[in-house]
Amino acid sequence: HKSPKEEKVTTGQNIGNGFILLGNPYIYGKRNNFYFLKAGIGSQKLIGGKGNKNGVAVSAIYGGGIIAGYLKPYYISVKDSVTGNPTDIKYTDATAVQFLDPDPTRVLGASGFTKGFGEGKFVPGAHARLAMRFDYGRYNEFLSALEVGVNAEYYTKKMPIMANNPEKQFFFNGYIAIEFGKRK
Repeated sequence: HKSPKEEKVTTGQNIGNGFILLGNPYIYGKRNNFYFLKAGIGSQKLIGGKGNKNGVAVSAIYGGGIIAGYLKPYYISVKDSVTGNPTDIKYTDATAVQFLDPDPTRVLGASGFTKGFGEGKFVPGAHARLAMRFDYGRYNEFLSALEVGVNAEYYTKKMPIMANNPEKQFFFNGYIAIEFGKRK
Protein backbone atom coordinates (compact mmCIF):
# COMPACT_ATOMS: atom_id res chain seq x y z
CA HIS A 1 0.00 0.00 0.00
CA LYS A 2 1.17 3.49 -0.75
CA SER A 3 -0.06 6.73 0.72
CA PRO A 4 -1.40 9.30 -1.75
CA LYS A 5 0.83 11.84 0.04
CA GLU A 6 4.07 10.06 -0.88
CA GLU A 7 6.47 12.32 -2.73
CA LYS A 8 9.87 11.22 -3.99
CA VAL A 9 12.76 13.58 -3.34
CA THR A 10 15.94 13.35 -5.41
CA THR A 11 19.14 14.12 -3.55
CA GLY A 12 22.42 15.32 -4.92
CA GLN A 13 25.84 16.39 -3.69
CA ASN A 14 28.07 18.91 -5.38
CA ILE A 15 31.43 17.19 -5.87
CA GLY A 16 33.09 20.17 -7.51
CA ASN A 17 33.88 21.32 -11.05
CA GLY A 18 30.16 21.63 -11.78
CA PHE A 19 29.47 17.94 -11.22
CA ILE A 20 26.61 16.75 -9.06
CA LEU A 21 26.48 13.19 -7.77
CA LEU A 22 22.87 12.06 -7.65
CA GLY A 23 21.87 9.89 -4.70
CA ASN A 24 19.15 7.31 -4.29
CA PRO A 25 15.75 9.13 -4.20
CA TYR A 26 13.74 8.79 -1.01
CA ILE A 27 10.14 9.42 0.05
CA TYR A 28 9.91 12.34 2.47
CA GLY A 29 8.10 11.42 5.69
CA LYS A 30 7.72 7.71 4.90
CA ARG A 31 7.75 5.61 8.09
CA ASN A 32 7.06 2.09 6.83
CA ASN A 33 6.61 0.08 3.68
CA PHE A 34 3.54 -2.16 3.75
CA TYR A 35 3.40 -5.31 1.62
CA PHE A 36 0.53 -7.77 1.49
CA LEU A 37 -0.50 -11.09 0.02
CA LYS A 38 -4.19 -11.87 -0.48
CA ALA A 39 -5.84 -15.28 -0.59
CA GLY A 40 -9.53 -15.60 -1.18
CA ILE A 41 -12.47 -17.20 -2.84
CA GLY A 42 -15.17 -15.67 -4.98
CA SER A 43 -17.95 -16.29 -7.41
CA GLN A 44 -19.48 -14.83 -10.55
CA LYS A 45 -23.25 -14.98 -11.07
CA LEU A 46 -24.86 -14.30 -14.44
CA ILE A 47 -27.64 -11.72 -14.05
CA GLY A 48 -28.56 -11.33 -17.71
CA GLY A 49 -27.28 -13.23 -20.76
CA LYS A 50 -26.83 -12.03 -24.32
CA GLY A 51 -27.85 -13.31 -27.69
CA ASN A 52 -25.50 -15.12 -30.07
CA LYS A 53 -24.82 -12.16 -32.34
CA ASN A 54 -24.90 -9.19 -30.01
CA GLY A 55 -26.01 -7.88 -26.65
CA VAL A 56 -24.49 -7.46 -23.23
CA ALA A 57 -24.12 -10.12 -20.56
CA VAL A 58 -24.23 -8.71 -17.04
CA SER A 59 -22.61 -10.58 -14.15
CA ALA A 60 -22.17 -9.89 -10.44
CA ILE A 61 -18.80 -10.77 -8.94
CA TYR A 62 -18.20 -11.10 -5.23
CA GLY A 63 -15.57 -12.61 -3.02
CA GLY A 64 -13.36 -12.24 -0.01
CA GLY A 65 -10.62 -13.81 2.02
CA ILE A 66 -7.64 -13.27 4.24
CA ILE A 67 -4.59 -11.03 3.92
CA ALA A 68 -1.07 -11.59 5.19
CA GLY A 69 0.41 -8.11 5.62
CA TYR A 70 4.03 -7.22 6.38
CA LEU A 71 4.98 -3.82 7.82
CA LYS A 72 8.68 -3.09 7.18
CA PRO A 73 10.49 -0.02 8.56
CA TYR A 74 11.62 2.51 5.94
CA TYR A 75 15.26 3.56 6.31
CA ILE A 76 17.00 6.64 4.94
CA SER A 77 20.69 7.42 4.83
CA VAL A 78 21.73 10.72 6.47
CA LYS A 79 25.02 12.49 7.13
CA ASP A 80 26.17 11.98 10.72
CA SER A 81 26.33 15.47 12.29
CA VAL A 82 29.65 14.69 14.03
CA THR A 83 31.64 12.53 11.60
CA GLY A 84 29.93 13.40 8.32
CA ASN A 85 29.72 9.69 7.46
CA PRO A 86 26.48 8.18 6.14
CA THR A 87 24.22 6.56 8.75
CA ASP A 88 21.00 4.63 8.16
CA ILE A 89 18.06 5.64 10.36
CA LYS A 90 14.42 4.69 10.62
CA TYR A 91 11.58 6.78 11.99
CA THR A 92 11.31 6.78 15.79
CA ASP A 93 10.53 9.47 18.33
CA ALA A 94 14.29 9.95 18.82
CA THR A 95 15.09 10.28 15.09
CA ALA A 96 11.97 12.21 14.01
CA VAL A 97 13.86 15.54 13.78
CA GLN A 98 16.56 14.06 11.51
CA PHE A 99 14.07 11.97 9.56
CA LEU A 100 11.82 14.94 8.78
CA ASP A 101 14.65 17.43 8.21
CA PRO A 102 13.48 19.77 5.43
CA ASP A 103 17.11 20.40 4.34
CA PRO A 104 17.63 17.85 1.52
CA THR A 105 21.43 18.23 1.65
CA ARG A 106 21.56 16.29 4.95
CA VAL A 107 19.63 13.33 3.57
CA LEU A 108 21.69 11.17 1.21
CA GLY A 109 18.79 9.03 0.02
CA ALA A 110 16.82 5.88 0.73
CA SER A 111 18.61 2.87 2.16
CA GLY A 112 18.57 -0.39 0.25
CA PHE A 113 15.39 -2.38 -0.37
CA THR A 114 16.39 -5.18 2.00
CA LYS A 115 17.29 -2.87 4.90
CA GLY A 116 14.85 -3.51 7.76
CA PHE A 117 13.29 -6.76 6.50
CA GLY A 118 14.26 -8.59 9.71
CA GLU A 119 12.55 -5.89 11.80
CA GLY A 120 9.16 -6.13 10.11
CA LYS A 121 5.87 -7.13 11.72
CA PHE A 122 3.22 -9.51 10.45
CA VAL A 123 -0.25 -7.92 10.31
CA PRO A 124 -3.21 -10.19 9.41
CA GLY A 125 -6.38 -8.88 7.81
CA ALA A 126 -9.43 -9.64 5.70
CA HIS A 127 -10.68 -8.37 2.34
CA ALA A 128 -13.92 -8.28 0.38
CA ARG A 129 -14.66 -7.46 -3.27
CA LEU A 130 -17.86 -6.62 -5.11
CA ALA A 131 -18.11 -5.86 -8.84
CA MET A 132 -20.34 -5.78 -11.91
CA ARG A 133 -19.08 -7.14 -15.22
CA PHE A 134 -20.52 -6.17 -18.60
CA ASP A 135 -19.47 -8.56 -21.39
CA TYR A 136 -20.29 -7.04 -24.78
CA GLY A 137 -18.19 -9.23 -27.13
CA ARG A 138 -19.88 -10.08 -30.45
CA TYR A 139 -20.68 -13.63 -31.61
CA ASN A 140 -19.20 -15.19 -28.44
CA GLU A 141 -15.84 -15.29 -30.27
CA PHE A 142 -14.29 -12.15 -28.84
CA LEU A 143 -13.98 -11.32 -25.19
CA SER A 144 -14.71 -7.67 -24.58
CA ALA A 145 -15.79 -6.73 -21.10
CA LEU A 146 -15.89 -3.87 -18.66
CA GLU A 147 -15.69 -4.57 -14.94
CA VAL A 148 -16.50 -1.94 -12.31
CA GLY A 149 -16.02 -2.74 -8.65
CA VAL A 150 -14.97 -1.91 -5.13
CA ASN A 151 -12.48 -3.53 -2.79
CA ALA A 152 -12.29 -3.22 1.01
CA GLU A 153 -9.44 -4.33 3.30
CA TYR A 154 -9.37 -4.38 7.09
CA TYR A 155 -6.25 -5.09 9.17
CA THR A 156 -5.97 -6.04 12.85
CA LYS A 157 -3.93 -2.94 13.66
CA LYS A 158 -3.39 0.56 12.29
CA MET A 159 -0.71 1.04 9.64
CA PRO A 160 1.78 3.88 10.29
CA ILE A 161 2.82 4.44 6.66
CA MET A 162 3.58 8.19 6.70
CA ALA A 163 4.73 10.53 9.47
CA ASN A 164 2.32 13.32 10.48
CA ASN A 165 -0.62 11.52 8.82
CA PRO A 166 -3.35 9.52 10.53
CA GLU A 167 -2.78 5.78 10.72
CA LYS A 168 -5.40 3.65 8.96
CA GLN A 169 -6.49 0.07 9.37
CA PHE A 170 -9.36 0.17 6.82
CA PHE A 171 -8.58 0.69 3.12
CA PHE A 172 -11.29 1.14 0.51
CA ASN A 173 -10.86 1.61 -3.24
CA GLY A 174 -12.76 1.42 -6.48
CA TYR A 175 -11.56 0.13 -9.83
CA ILE A 176 -12.43 -0.16 -13.50
CA ALA A 177 -10.99 -2.98 -15.62
CA ILE A 178 -11.23 -3.34 -19.39
CA GLU A 179 -10.80 -6.85 -20.77
CA PHE A 180 -10.37 -7.91 -24.37
CA GLY A 181 -9.20 -10.99 -26.19
CA LYS A 182 -10.33 -13.94 -28.27
CA ARG A 183 -12.24 -17.00 -27.06
CA LYS A 184 -11.27 -20.51 -28.14
